[in-house]
Amino acid sequence: MATLTALSLTPWGHRAEEETALKDVLARVNLERGHFRTITEGSLQEEVAGDGALELSESEDEEEDEEKADGRPAKGKPTTRQELFNAKLEMLQHVGAAEQDILMALDFISLLLSKDAPGPANATISPALRQVVPVGTLGTDVWERMPQDKARQAQDELLAANVRMESLQQSADILLSAANRLQDNVRKETQYWDEILSISEKGWNVCRIPGQQHRLGVTFGFSESSPEFSRRGIAALNVGSDGSVTLDRGFGAKPKALRVLLRNGGAIFGSSKIPSVPEDRERTLEARIRYARDSLFDEELYHEMVRESRLQASIGVSMKGNAIIFKPSQERAANATEVLFELISLDEDHTPQAESHSQNDAAQAIAIAARLLLTQAHRERLKKRSQVPPPLSEKKDERAVLPILRPVMSFVLHQYAQDEVNAYLNRATAILSAADITNTCERAGFSLADSARLSTAESLVTKFMQTWVSDATLTVTAEDKMPFGIQIHLETSLSYDIGTTFVLTFPGSRAFRFSLFDELRETVDNAVASALAKALASFAGDGWRCNEREALLTKVGDDVGKSTDHWVTLDGGIGTLSLSSPISKASWKAEGESEERSMWAAFGEMLR
Repeated sequence: MATLTALSLTPWGHRAEEETALKDVLARVNLERGHFRTITEGSLQEEVAGDGALELSESEDEEEDEEKADGRPAKGKPTTRQELFNAKLEMLQHVGAAEQDILMALDFISLLLSKDAPGPANATISPALRQVVPVGTLGTDVWERMPQDKARQAQDELLAANVRMESLQQSADILLSAANRLQDNVRKETQYWDEILSISEKGWNVCRIPGQQHRLGVTFGFSESSPEFSRRGIAALNVGSDGSVTLDRGFGAKPKALRVLLRNGGAIFGSSKIPSVPEDRERTLEARIRYARDSLFDEELYHEMVRESRLQASIGVSMKGNAIIFKPSQERAANATEVLFELISLDEDHTPQAESHSQNDAAQAIAIAARLLLTQAHRERLKKRSQVPPPLSEKKDERAVLPILRPVMSFVLHQYAQDEVNAYLNRATAILSAADITNTCERAGFSLADSARLSTAESLVTKFMQTWVSDATLTVTAEDKMPFGIQIHLETSLSYDIGTTFVLTFPGSRAFRFSLFDELRETVDNAVASALAKALASFAGDGWRCNEREALLTKVGDDVGKSTDHWVTLDGGIGTLSLSSPISKASWKAEGESEERSMWAAFGEMLR
């Protein structure tokens, strides 16, 4: 066979109506020559050769010669019916394959023409192809060679170079931005871990937030706190926009503090210190953690005091709003001194903190004592937990009320009782000095015996939990040089009937116990007045008798029914001392105008 060296495809003519359709050609061939099985290559060559165009082909002879040369038997004509049927079947297979090739070529040409001439193409395209491929999806264009435009080509190259330069510049900008962002992230990460390391080195426990393993937190609470407060003793450490670490305590966790106020008649004369908000002075992370710890501690302290106050209503403890009020005066007078415990928010402005009061130190001492008592309660819980637990039982252990308010109340009551006794002794000594009566006084005060043993907070709190005891003495020396001494013993316990007991002791007599200060004051007034009356009777000489019970001096005259009476009256409450008779009177005061003469001189003048 001749080798196919070139293949050219020419487009269809623009005037498609002049061309004969393939199906018409096939119909004409079938009509002129009959069925295709009667058309052979030999018959076609003979027909062409008969017209003088070609000579007979020697292909058949050449094929027979080739078959003989190859050693294959020559293929003869079918001799039997079976061979004829086999030849027919083989021919039909070749014809079917040719028909399929023709139909596929027809579908391809029809789909190609469906873009420009959809009408004729839709008539020849097969339904199967129409279902699979939409009409008009394939088309052709005739291209003509365009003349070369060097100016446009140079412009295109310049545009391409500019586009490449712009892309390179954008890539450089992106890389620089990424480098700056990476440097900023490194700086923030370094600052974050530096602050985390700083608080860890100072002893704070840095851990992961439970349930949020990707976040770090710091534990600042107390392990022995109540369950509702121990769970709040952890805060998340978040990264700020500038790389700093912020302390996130959760929603609604505002800083709070316990404040102690001393009030009398509605006027505040003492206030404990309130810590400032961290943002005002200190912005370090460690400072904010300390403020959060102190705030949580004060919240727990106030909570425990509220629980305890519900059981102390009978001894003068009440609640008004969010304040716990305690009146240390045993008489519960309307104008008595009150101690207020309140939990305040540090975000608000509190004017009492800005003022300076005379008893700020006392209020601060009460606040520190309450905090020490809660710390001692935590310490005792830890000791109890470290011991061997009791046997298991069905009875559940109830959480005991912590003794915080009662020790503070005992301290305040004792301090208040000391102030009353010392104020009375000050007035009494001032009166006696004004009357030129020799006296000495030792005022009551707190005595911490064995102060060397109170070197730890635990020993101090243990002393604070014991009964408060103090003593005061008053000694009066009259003209007879016989000193008269009075000893006052104060004792404040933590028993159920909390309060101060006054024990009064006279020389040579039994001790008297009082639960009210007014009773003590009246007894001391009468005792000193009786001692002064007895001294005046000794100073006056014979014929004078002294009724010590009433502090009365009496001298019976020569005439029957005629007598001279003198009374000695001491009122330490208002600060007056008087010597009176039915016809004259002399008085001395602790403050204000008083007699300029002594009591002995006044008594001598009354005897004239």
